[in-house]
Amino acid sequence: MEFKKLLATALDVKCFVYLAVMFVCAVCLFAFRSVGVSQIWDGYRVLYVDSSVADEDVLACLAGSGCKNVICRSAQKIPLTSFFYADVDGQWDYLSDRNAYFRDADKKYNLYYVADKFEGELERAVKTLSKDTHVRIGLDSKQKYPLVIPLLVLAVYVFFALISFKRRFFLLPALFPLLLAFAVPFYPVACGTSILLFALFLSNRVWGRKDSVRTLAKNFYVVFLLGAALLLCVSESIKCFLLSLLVLAAMVSSFLLFKEMRAIKDKHSSFTFSLIFTARQIPLLYVRTAKYLLYLCIPLFALLLHFIYTAKFSASVSASGISMPMPLHSSEAVSDSERLPNMDDYFKWAWKVMSFPYVSLNSSAQTVEVQDGDKIVVPRYTESNGKIQEKDETVMTYNNEFRRSMEKSVAALSYPAVEKFLDAQERDVLVSYSAYSRGNGGRGDVFSLLAIIFAICVPLLLSTVYYSFNRARA
Repeated sequence: MEFKKLLATALDVKCFVYLAVMFVCAVCLFAFRSVGVSQIWDGYRVLYVDSSVADEDVLACLAGSGCKNVICRSAQKIPLTSFFYADVDGQWDYLSDRNAYFRDADKKYNLYYVADKFEGELERAVKTLSKDTHVRIGLDSKQKYPLVIPLLVLAVYVFFALISFKRRFFLLPALFPLLLAFAVPFYPVACGTSILLFALFLSNRVWGRKDSVRTLAKNFYVVFLLGAALLLCVSESIKCFLLSLLVLAAMVSSFLLFKEMRAIKDKHSSFTFSLIFTARQIPLLYVRTAKYLLYLCIPLFALLLHFIYTAKFSASVSASGISMPMPLHSSEAVSDSERLPNMDDYFKWAWKVMSFPYVSLNSSAQTVEVQDGDKIVVPRYTESNGKIQEKDETVMTYNNEFRRSMEKSVAALSYPAVEKFLDAQERDVLVSYSAYSRGNGGRGDVFSLLAIIFAICVPLLLSTVYYSFNRARA
């Protein structure tokens, strides 16, 4: 009989749908997870060394530690040459401006770029240099996966699972917010999932009772908690918001799965029972749960303390606060004189070199910046039927094919060229001197601080509303 019951449950189409939603949610959380890593440049770490230290000594220490192909000023050469090319018009020169990548804004430090794969060797070299020279030496900031943040959410999950009214009906639905916290391990998401876990804890109290869905949809506390959790998630990113919606769908699917399994069980049972009180008759927030609402402040305060301990409010590179070349947001304004060359500038300079033999010195093309689609067209003369005929031939076109050919020539360079470093970044990235770090994970220290403060205010505000309402009724 038990086997038949299990078989009937497994064959139920609705159960398969709910299981599919939960499976898709788990897969998406794994596939679209975010890694909490923040460093200035893609693929490279930046070493800054006091300019009093000889370049040869730094390179010798790096090589001795195992770091290869270190990109530095002394290693640079002219990446592309033409027998005919000369900078006759005195324009802004890419070759001279690229040297800005190797000094800080105050010219106190020399900068070296080392590939990520030599990170361990680089850290050993920094220790050796610091010990031998006793000068200021350091690396650009890098924050590894913040394991403490999702672990605090795990503690909230375990706590509410232990005190839950119906523990088995809490563990599975609450697993998906927990997975979200591990997949997107940032402060706003951790705060949002913690609040969502408490909302699930309250909802679990009326599970299986009549009018439970309608009651939860109209309950002020549940709606407020759910709205706050989604607001924190959407503030992190649109991707995070979409994942949180998928998490909600998986939570609802798990509840419906339990409901379907219970209906199948009741169908094969000799008798069934119904709960006397409906969901509307059961208070979600009362003295005991209001106390747990205040307990929610504890992990949120722990997140705040962890943030204060690890965050750098100055947002500077390392603790030194030096100003070095950094990628900026496209919305940030920077003058041409402050802007450092990027790979797109290299392409335009390469076009200038390659096209120089074909352009008249009196032509305005020498002073006008090349645009996508520009061509070098030269006349060709052929003899046909005893006559000389003129035919235009396109020698070069400034397009993606030209840029790809220049990228291949850069990759083939036999020395550690700065162009290889630039090619690893976005082609048209805006670069200037700045003391503010840019990362590829998280939204920044100030934003995280505001998110944590907002999250702490949520249980405090709801507790105030609850106790004020009950005092007024008394």
